[in-house]
Amino acid sequence: MNLSKELTDALNEQIGMEFQAFYSYLSMASYFEANAWDGFASWMSTQSDEERVHAMKFYAYLLDRGATVSLPAIEAPKKDFDSPLSVFEASLAQEKKVTASINKLYKIAHSCDDYATVSFLKWFIDEQVEEEKSVGDMIDKLKRAEGNTEAMFMLDRLAGERTPEAE
Repeated sequence: MNLSKELTDALNEQIGMEFQAFYSYLSMASYFEANAWDGFASWMSTQSDEERVHAMKFYAYLLDRGATVSLPAIEAPKKDFDSPLSVFEASLAQEKKVTASINKLYKIAHSCDDYATVSFLKWFIDEQVEEEKSVGDMIDKLKRAEGNTEAMFMLDRLAGERTPEAE
């Protein structure tokens, strides 16, 4: 059961997007580490690890389907941020971009009548709902804590309690 060229190309692009997210979250973790926000750093490090796992799921899927993996180039991530809030806002923008890309993949798979890929993508669609919600919730909390050092330290501690998702 071979994949169409259009779907193969789009899945390879998604691998690049997931690795770009991995790289971006690693940079965000580095920003937090450099600024002594250990909990936020842990959150972003965990997120980075998850994005790498997502990329590898697409990688393995292409191989399982007998397609050629073609890893695209990725850009250097942003490394300078103004605040924890700006980092999480950048994270949400990135997650929305990934969601749009996965939705596009789903549409392509449907148009190609490739129901195995439709099934494969369902997990990612559900995952993106969770991703956007968790980042959005943290943004709301950061906005409420703005200017309150104690609240920011509590949010940093809370962020550090995040555990990796079960794959």
